Amino acid sequence: MKRWLSDLALGVRLAIGGGRTSWVRLALTGAGIGVGVAVLLTASSVPTMLSARAERTAAQNGVLAGDTTPSSDVLYVERWVTDFRGQVISGDYVRASGPEAPVPPGASRVPGDGEIVLSPALASLLDSPQGELLRERFPQQRVGVITQQGLNAPHDLRFVAGDASVDEDAKQAVVSYGGAAKERTLDPVLSLLIMVGVVALLFPVLVFVGISTRLAATERDRRLAALRLVGAGAQRVRRIAAGESLLGAVTGLVVGAALFLTARQFVERIKLMGISVFVGDATPSLPLAVLIAVLVPVMAVVTSIIAMRRTVVEPLGVVRRSKPVRRVLWWRTVPVLVGAVALVSQSGALGGTRNDASVPIVVGGILSALLSIPVLLPWVVERAVGRLRGGAPSWQLAIRRLQLESGTAARVVGGVAVVLAGGIALQSVLASAETRIVDRPAAQTDPSRIMVSLNDATSEATEQAVGLLERSGAVDRVHPLWSVQLKSGEDDYHYATLADCDGLKTQVGLPACRDGDVFYVHDPNSPPEPGQEDIRPGTEVILSEGYREQERLGPRWTVPDYTEIARPRNPWQFASEGLMITPGALANLDVPRRNATILVQVDPSHPDVAEHVRNAVAPLTWRTYLYYYGETDVSERIAQFESIRQGLLAGSLLTLLLAGASLLVLALEQVRERRRPLAVLAASGVPRGALSRSLLWQNAVPLLLALVVAIAIGSGLAVLLLRIIAQPIVLDWPGMAVLSAAAALLVVAVTALTLPSLRRATGALGLRSE
Repeated sequence: MKRWLSDLALGVRLAIGGGRTSWVRLALTGAGIGVGVAVLLTASSVPTMLSARAERTAAQNGVLAGDTTPSSDVLYVERWVTDFRGQVISGDYVRASGPEAPVPPGASRVPGDGEIVLSPALASLLDSPQGELLRERFPQQRVGVITQQGLNAPHDLRFVAGDASVDEDAKQAVVSYGGAAKERTLDPVLSLLIMVGVVALLFPVLVFVGISTRLAATERDRRLAALRLVGAGAQRVRRIAAGESLLGAVTGLVVGAALFLTARQFVERIKLMGISVFVGDATPSLPLAVLIAVLVPVMAVVTSIIAMRRTVVEPLGVVRRSKPVRRVLWWRTVPVLVGAVALVSQSGALGGTRNDASVPIVVGGILSALLSIPVLLPWVVERAVGRLRGGAPSWQLAIRRLQLESGTAARVVGGVAVVLAGGIALQSVLASAETRIVDRPAAQTDPSRIMVSLNDATSEATEQAVGLLERSGAVDRVHPLWSVQLKSGEDDYHYATLADCDGLKTQVGLPACRDGDVFYVHDPNSPPEPGQEDIRPGTEVILSEGYREQERLGPRWTVPDYTEIARPRNPWQFASEGLMITPGALANLDVPRRNATILVQVDPSHPDVAEHVRNAVAPLTWRTYLYYYGETDVSERIAQFESIRQGLLAGSLLTLLLAGASLLVLALEQVRERRRPLAVLAASGVPRGALSRSLLWQNAVPLLLALVVAIAIGSGLAVLLLRIIAQPIVLDWPGMAVLSAAAALLVVAVTALTLPSLRRATGALGLRSE
């Protein structure tokens, strides 16, 4: 063990003791590995983020009294949700039964009547000029700020307000906070996107880390040969080489941790698809962090040993096998075949109502399919460049270099190709899902209609709401609609709509209407609803309210002759099947009214019309909920879906930049290692322009071949993934074009950035020999 430690220490000393060149090499290796480690640490923080969010959500769930008698004071709560210019604002109106009532998470105390506690984001919005219209909904006195314990994300718009009018419902009273966490089930398409995204975006990072540990292999081999000359054995030389690789890996770990901790401070400012996280949540999971800390050095040692498998370090120099063994194809097809079989076995597992896919099999299939790219590329590049002959001097220099050693170039572009294939699969799955939405007939919307629902539907509350709406300048007409419960048997309940003729005409097209008429709405294209025969003319029913022990029976009523009306096909009218009654048909009867809905007709050209209507009913607080038809246009859903696609495309492009960083680091290192041959070529009369173009071809040819392999593998992977979720097969050709163009620009940019290094290498000092 002591011999191992001393050899590793010697390797570290040699790696940093070579002057400025050694430090530059160490900086490049550390930077390359550091970027990959930072990405891996970010990915390892996702479980912590989700766990912290779930814990806070569970802590915010109130434990209800139910049928038990509380032993102390309770908190009566009414949930309320409103919108403001597309942003959701949620909160609780609370009323404490006594001083020992439970305090909502994030608040220092229970706010009293007329007091409110706001989240930092909501307080900032209300104080800004953009929130001027919103202030009318929150006239309460501010008495505090909701802390992180009461929020799911730093950008949450949330409040807790005291309200003495909250109903004292004993069964719904909160006796404590900290209920059980609720399991969330993801949409099958979203589940598949997450699996593909994690594998496709993290796998290239591992490739990048592995490649970065192989920098300066030529110079390292020369040092090892010198050690052999002074008597070091072959096994000891390998241990010393492992020490050099370990130093680069440890440096990369330190750099990656520093990059992650620096970027972590800005995480609360980032809002992706409406989701943000706290700084404290962005903490790597301990097992994953330990795995990264162990995996990176192990990868460094393994890749270093693999890199030396074709190199014989002898005392008098380094001998490389001049004629490497010709690469074979058969075993390189195994990963793609294994991945295809695994994904085919899961066909339809996430389709329709099914959700029985095996996550290990799906992830393993995706990983195998993407792993086949860096495995196949060396064979493809070797076969392709081996058949190329002739051309311009710059072309011949590049092709000859690739013919001598194509493995390094193939491995470098392998990370780029994996990003491309994963991006193609992601974009194709999204394109298929988007096609399903776009091809669906667009739902008709009526931006002149707003629906206001009342929780406490007493006659007084309804009249108050109607009066508030009629006094609003944004409202044209107001139509209250009542829901009436009809009981025709022991457990046979039906619901009817009670409104005047003007209100009923907003729901269905009536041929004629006068007070006292009754109509029956039915769908001619569907079978009758169960129990419809119990509501025929002449049937005697009981006007009731509530169920079981809360049931209140009203007067009896005989269903009169009615006019049957076909249900309208406009989805925005929401006319349900059943009776529609005008007030005259229930004259002189005390009708128990179950709940009320107010249909508001507005001028859609009025600026912020929905916000003005929300402000009009703001005095009713938690008793109202507003739904604006004009805010649910299909085109808006398509726009949101398109934003998700653009976000994933941006993620693919960012990962592509990471792969481009690996390409740049290795291109600079290759120029530095080949500075003497390049200087000799320049001194022999080869123009620097030709040498620059040779670098361009040397990067472009492997990448072009990688594009072909990536498109083939990515398209096949997309087809197999779409079969899993039973979606139509649609390939995202525009997305492929964007990613391919980005890869081409990447090659040009990398070549341009290596030109200064090439100019220095081809100078007269490059001929110096020591």
